[in-house]
Amino acid sequence: MTGGGSIAESVKARIRRGTLIQSEDFRSLLDLSSVGEIAVRLGASAYAALLKGFNLEEMRRSDLEFLLGIAVLAEGVTFRHYAGLSDRKLLDLWLESFDIMLFKNHFRRTMGTGVWGGHMDANRVLGLVSGFRLTLVDQERLLSGATLRDIVAAVRSEPLRAALSEAIPSRDPSEMSGAEFQKTSFNAGMVLDRYYFDNLYAAAATLGGVEGRMLRALVGTRVDLMNLYWIYRARRFFNMTPEEALTLLVKARYRADFELLTKAAFAEPRALAAALQGTTYEGIFDVENSSAALREVEIESRISRFLFAVAERVFLAGALGFQNIAAYLTLKELEVRDLVAVVESVRYGFDRSKADLLLVRPLGKVS
Repeated sequence: MTGGGSIAESVKARIRRGTLIQSEDFRSLLDLSSVGEIAVRLGASAYAALLKGFNLEEMRRSDLEFLLGIAVLAEGVTFRHYAGLSDRKLLDLWLESFDIMLFKNHFRRTMGTGVWGGHMDANRVLGLVSGFRLTLVDQERLLSGATLRDIVAAVRSEPLRAALSEAIPSRDPSEMSGAEFQKTSFNAGMVLDRYYFDNLYAAAATLGGVEGRMLRALVGTRVDLMNLYWIYRARRFFNMTPEEALTLLVKARYRADFELLTKAAFAEPRALAAALQGTTYEGIFDVENSSAALREVEIESRISRFLFAVAERVFLAGALGFQNIAAYLTLKELEVRDLVAVVESVRYGFDRSKADLLLVRPLGKVS
């Protein structure tokens, strides 16, 4: 056992990394003509277990995307059989992202907006993942909640529940204006993500050696990029002042310290790239050289590519420890992100020659 990580879990992570979808497979999926065809193709892949029993030919876009997201959870749960006690605690903390995903999903449904898996029984889907139990929220209470206050009450953590209660108005969503509707959803999402990443980074900070350094790089990089993207969105889409944008951020700090975040917040959104010049993250928020129609998509793709590179570096370090599980789950999450991009490209007839703008792993020229 090295720093809480075992040989078995590190070897398992490396083996699973070798099963990830290759660029040529994404090309072939882009050549298909419907969501159903993609579902059928994935039903004969590593995603077969989760897709088994569903009518793949008639699969809806939102439902397929929901199932793909659950695949990351299913992968994560399998590592519990290999991990020691301390690493199981870390893994359970990592997998709380799915408690949050389910909460956000039900929150949006209650708000009357589109959601993943809108035509599926959430209990049935989560039942596909043997051995997983929600820890951050009460699943039965959440899914039976009919109002925003009902679903907030399903949160087990008292500090998180109190923060959500402050962020969410007591009025019915139908009584909100469009702007208030969007801001409420945005604020609730920020509260949930802050809670999750602050706790996860705090856990990573307790680990020593290469394991701790690599895990902090993996989680800390995501925290930095998320903070910067929140600043960009808060300033660009919600007309927040720099001071208001800074109140949204995760408390954890990695490479983007408060001075840099303040500089980013006081820059105009279109000038964010200039504010980051000379830092690790320069170029990611270059909106001036992005197409107007795909500006946010390109920014999110650059963020994902940066995270992909960090996860790959964790494996290249060759050290044992939980960071290998975390790196693999990050790569799997990014693979699912690419699959969702492919599904939506096919569903909405997106120009395949521009696929490189959407995917984490560029495919090169698509004929």
